[in-house]
Amino acid sequence: MQIYFQKMIAKPTFLQRIPFYFVVLVLMILPKAELIAQKGSKIRTVVIDAGHGGRDPGAVGKHSKEKNIVLDVALLTGTYIRQNLPDVKVIFTRSKDEFIELHRRAAIANENNADLFLSIHCNASVDTKVFGAETFVMGEHKTEANLEVAKLENAAILFEENASDEYGGFDPNSTAAYIALSLFQSDNKQQSIKIAQQVQEQFTKRVGRKDRSVQQAGFLVLYKTAMPSILIELGFITNLNEEKFLMSEEGKAFMASAIYRAFREYKQQYERDNIIPIEIPEEWKEILAPSKKDSTTTVKPSPEPEKIIEKEKIVSQQTLTEKPTESIVYKVQFATYPREIPLSDKRFSQLTDVGFYFHNGLFKYTSGSFSNLKDAINHQSKLRKNGYDDAFVVAFEKGIRIKIEEAAKNN
Repeated sequence: MQIYFQKMIAKPTFLQRIPFYFVVLVLMILPKAELIAQKGSKIRTVVIDAGHGGRDPGAVGKHSKEKNIVLDVALLTGTYIRQNLPDVKVIFTRSKDEFIELHRRAAIANENNADLFLSIHCNASVDTKVFGAETFVMGEHKTEANLEVAKLENAAILFEENASDEYGGFDPNSTAAYIALSLFQSDNKQQSIKIAQQVQEQFTKRVGRKDRSVQQAGFLVLYKTAMPSILIELGFITNLNEEKFLMSEEGKAFMASAIYRAFREYKQQYERDNIIPIEIPEEWKEILAPSKKDSTTTVKPSPEPEKIIEKEKIVSQQTLTEKPTESIVYKVQFATYPREIPLSDKRFSQLTDVGFYFHNGLFKYTSGSFSNLKDAINHQSKLRKNGYDDAFVVAFEKGIRIKIEEAAKNN
């Protein structure tokens, strides 16, 4: 039986000559700056790392390469954060298909004084039945499976030219080297575990992925970061069903949205802000209330329920039903896609008055067109009952998107 698994490790002979104690020595004399705990009361900067890239494909499935999937998810995650948390600076270690050394990825985070480092990957296994998402923090591997994941990800250094000098002769095939690497204990470990737990919770509850839980292992991309850091494994692209999901536009959007939500919750908890609720009319509460029904993998709700406050132009192709003289128009947003989907697509066949508008590189699809907020709320309820759990009302004034509060005042 043919196995579509090409994330292989070849042991270079020059690494075999490096004594084990040298690895330990290098780890014990790390610069003090790399052991400084996260400081400050605000989460201002996040570095998002799309694993592998360029000459390093990462894991290879039957139809996909890890480097391509994780880049799409990383860019979407950053887009969601920028849209909804404008006070956060988002930095990517790569925004295109290029090779970046592992040590350079950590350096980018340190040089920019990042408050959080998120490294996004896809998993692989010789057993094609294995599937599920898991998130790692830096630490000692508890199982052989965790050790194998670390070996696979750390094999990226084999594509680097000066790996022996840069990593003190670290051998990604040596179990002894990982024992030495586990001696490194970051002051940020507990914070890393917190964000990792929130990511896993979002993957399972919001996206319906199998929970492989929070794990520990030794990853070179994490051990030199000076802030809370995690390595996310979206799923196994050696499993045909999971590969299909992760290759799909919806799958990428769902996973990116889950990571964004986890980041948002982590940020809110860390900053411990007392949010003062805005006084709003009773009729708005249904709009702002979170959906009670959990999303499943069989429905296609919008992965991004946040209401963007920047003004946005409606795309001219959008189907409009309101009269030209009406100033305020309410619609119900139900989905977001990284690419334009034709309005004639069969996935919209059960929806009425479907249109879309474009913002920050994403196509946002809406249904209905109403001059009355209550009618829009009723339509929102219908969409949620039909599986679009995150559907929400948006408002436009003369084709420009505005806040719901502003629309209600002017309507």
